[in-house]
This record gives sequence, structure tokens and C-alpha cells, in this order.
Amino acid sequence: MNSLTGEDMEEFFDNIKTQFYVTFVYENRWTIFLDGLWMTLLMTFSSFILGTLIGVLLCRLKLSKIKWVRRITNLFTSVLIQIPTLVLLMLFVYVVFGSGAMPVLISVIIGLTFKTASYMADIFYSSVEKVAKGEIEAARTLGMTRFQAFWNIVMPQTIKTALPVYKNQFISCLQETSVVGYLAIVDLTRASDIVSSRTFDALFALLAVTIIYLFIGWGVSALLNFTEKKKHLGGKVL
Repeated sequence: MNSLTGEDMEEFFDNIKTQFYVTFVYENRWTIFLDGLWMTLLMTFSSFILGTLIGVLLCRLKLSKIKWVRRITNLFTSVLIQIPTLVLLMLFVYVVFGSGAMPVLISVIIGLTFKTASYMADIFYSSVEKVAKGEIEAARTLGMTRFQAFWNIVMPQTIKTALPVYKNQFISCLQETSVVGYLAIVDLTRASDIVSSRTFDALFALLAVTIIYLFIGWGVSALLNFTEKKKHLGGKVL
């Protein structure tokens, strides 16, 4: 069995240093990754925050006492969930805003926002439905207004139930941005493709992008986990 010699190890590490240099240092290619990171963060956080707000509204419509409002909202969210993300974004870019007046980035953020909002609406709706109706009735019997009952009874339990799934939805939102390279937007994934096409070696570029995605996901998950442990709900720290 052949064993690695000192020269082999030296050659191996020289190759590693060379690939690192041509991937990140040569022609300042690290700036391509930096620009891609900024674009990924912009799309992810914009669509996630706006999707949360619109998701709350859609959840409220799902809980409406008007039957046709519930049906239209359920159909709307169901259609958006079933359409693949890339197809949905292409519809927004080339059909809904196909006149060219709307920048592609804004069209993509709007598409990702509505996609995220549809998931959020289902998450919030299922969480609200798990709150026992008897607790709400008891709160109203004790003299609470409808808003007070919602704020003190429904909201704390809804947040407690929805937060773990809400955390996972951020990861899904982050992952869904990786398809925007097909729409001429340079995100992290597209940055990796650009650098790989210049170096003819995808290893370091893909490894860098993988680590960045992992750190973003872990960082936000850790923040939400901390929030989940320290959150103040219903007068008690859970």
C-alpha cells in the first residue's frame, strides 16, 4: 500500500492554496460572493418580513365569518403553495410585470413575498385553530373584550405553537432564493456558478456558498430559539 510522502502532502496543500487564491483572491472574486450574499439577504429578509405581515392578513381572512371570503382566500393560498417557486417567479417577472416597468428584483421580491405569505397564513391559521374555544368563551364571560381575549388568550398560544414552524419557514424562504439565478439576479448560488465558470473548479466556490448558507440558517435559528426561550407571553416568561 502506497503511503503519502512529505512531498505529496506539500503538493496537496499547494494545490489547496492555489485553488483558494484563484477562487477568492484573483481578480477580487470575493466581491462576487459578497454581492451575492447581500442580494440573498435582501431577498430573504424582505420577503420573509413582508410575507409574515401579509400572512397575518390572509390568516384573518381565512377566519372570516363570510363564507366566500374564506373560500377565495383558501383558493388563493393553495394555488400559490402548489406552484413551484421558479415558475411563480417567472410568472411575476414575465407576465404580471412583463411590461418592463418593474425592476426584476422588485418583481422577484413580490413573488417570494406572496409565496411566503401563503405558507405563513396556513401556519398562523392552524395555530389559531388549536386554541381551545372554551378559553376564549371563558375570557369573554369574565368581561374581556374581543380584542382583549385575542391579545391575552389567543395570541400567546398562537405564537407558542407557530414559532417552531415559523423558524423552519425562514430556512425554506432562504433556500427558495437560490433559484433567482435563472432570472439574471446574482445571488449566492449564481455567484458560485460565475466563479466556477472562471476557475473551472466548483469545489471551493460551492463549499464557500454552502458554509455561508449554513451560517445564515444557524444564526437566525439560534436567534429565534433564544426568542422562544425568553419570550414574554400572557404575563409569564416561558
